[in-house]
Amino acid sequence: MFSTVIIDDEAHARESLSKMLSLNCPEIQILGVASSANEGFEMITKLNPDLIFLDIEMPNGTGFDLLTRFNKPTFKVVFVTGFDQYALNAIKFSALDYLLKPINADELKETVEKAKQQMVNQRGIGDLKNLLSTLQNPRSRKNKLAVPTQQGLEMIEIQEIIHCEAANGYTIIHLQEGKPLMSSRDLKTYQELLEDYDFYRIHDSHLIAHFHVQKVLNEDGGIVVMSSDTKLPIARRRKSDFLEWLKTNN
Repeated sequence: MFSTVIIDDEAHARESLSKMLSLNCPEIQILGVASSANEGFEMITKLNPDLIFLDIEMPNGTGFDLLTRFNKPTFKVVFVTGFDQYALNAIKFSALDYLLKPINADELKETVEKAKQQMVNQRGIGDLKNLLSTLQNPRSRKNKLAVPTQQGLEMIEIQEIIHCEAANGYTIIHLQEGKPLMSSRDLKTYQELLEDYDFYRIHDSHLIAHFHVQKVLNEDGGIVVMSSDTKLPIARRRKSDFLEWLKTNN
């Protein structure tokens, strides 16, 4: 058995999730439900659950605000939210689990099963700490991106990433030091996650870091030379926008 606390300001959302967990995940024991960040903090401190289902947008304090009150979180978090791109990007950045409202029963079961495996293996807490650090220092190049690979999650500082390359639905991440990483995420996902960190997609196959651009050449329709001396093509339809982007990001 694993214990949980549900934190959501909407009564119908709390009731719905409680019923869905009881019907679909009987191995999850619901210790209590809370309607605010403050109430949730007190409940977590008192009951010490293994897992919390946490709404993000709540009055008088967000779910993120609640998490910052824990110096050393010992629980696994599943975020429950409406579609909020900023919040979702922050969560995906650290490879944390989330459910979109309205919650689908199959997605709930899949997410709970994943959370159980992570709790058994004592994984996932470090990702939460990374999320809090990222939220407190937005756009810092020292923030770490969680990169899922065949071996597990690799936590990579943004400043280490030179460029990302599409590879048949996967992405090869080229770094300042060490071998490139093969990630199971596609390039579009990394484009969405890294745009705020001065990355630009110059080609269907290439996403580059502005701070690693060495020079731009006019040969062959446009070439970018990266700090690794790698030469990457600029798609013709993106060249003018890219050059304008370079100017505004200097």
